[in-house]
Amino acid sequence: MATLTPKLTLTGTATDFGSALNLAVSSSLTVGEPTQGLSRKTITTADDQELVATAGGVKYFYAKNLDSTNFVILQTVASQQYARLSPGEFCFFPINDGNGLEARADTASCILEFAFFTKA
Repeated sequence: MATLTPKLTLTGTATDFGSALNLAVSSSLTVGEPTQGLSRKTITTADDQELVATAGGVKYFYAKNLDSTNFVILQTVASQQYARLSPGEFCFFPINDGNGLEARADTASCILEFAFFTKA
């Protein structure tokens, strides 16, 4: 087993916040096999490309859309959307046990950087 330490920092000064936003959180996650190390995959518009299989446990998932103009949809194998990643955007979230994860490009093929880790 291994430990994964995600950290999130949000700061901002927009007047909509009422005051300066300064939020920092971190956690220590115990993970095991199977994992998918940092990888890149071309995501097309033709069909949904599986990134995480539906079998076996909760997964912690990271992705970043490396494209400069097109967005990518992340969804379950039942087509329920988790996220829409615009150019340059990233995400990190847990995937429910057995839901799997697929990706589909909207307008043109995109390069998606991703990794996942199984919750121990």
